[in-house]
Amino acid sequence: MLKFITSLLALFLLFVSSLSVYASDDVMNYDSEYKNIKVGHSTLQSLKHHHGEAARVVELDGFTKYRYKQFDATVNHSDGKVRSIIIFDRRYKDANYLSIGESRNKVERTLRTSKLKRYLVDKENGIVYWLSNDKVSNIVLVHQLRR
Repeated sequence: MLKFITSLLALFLLFVSSLSVYASDDVMNYDSEYKNIKVGHSTLQSLKHHHGEAARVVELDGFTKYRYKQFDATVNHSDGKVRSIIIFDRRYKDANYLSIGESRNKVERTLRTSKLKRYLVDKENGIVYWLSNDKVSNIVLVHQLRR
């Protein structure tokens, strides 16, 4: 009887621990930075401190988008942290040494992937490349991505 209860307890603990691992392993976190703004850490206050007032503010469901000259920053309503930075600065080079205007082929070679979508994702660095006419139009630094 004791063996049965012990094995049931072990099975239960294994089940519970696998659930918590799954939940934490379901999302990858990143802390990329652009012009003193760090995704997942910086706040609206630090945005204003480093870049002044936004040229445009758009309220969306769950977050607010702040438009600056060379980038947009989205800030979560829930925690007040920057969740992504959408870069359209042509001089910026990301962790993969890619920039706005790069060809789809170059991004695919760099990421070693090929997808027929309007975007490509680098899950190692938390970067999303938005494409227009087979060229990078925006580079997005994100705080979280699903696996």
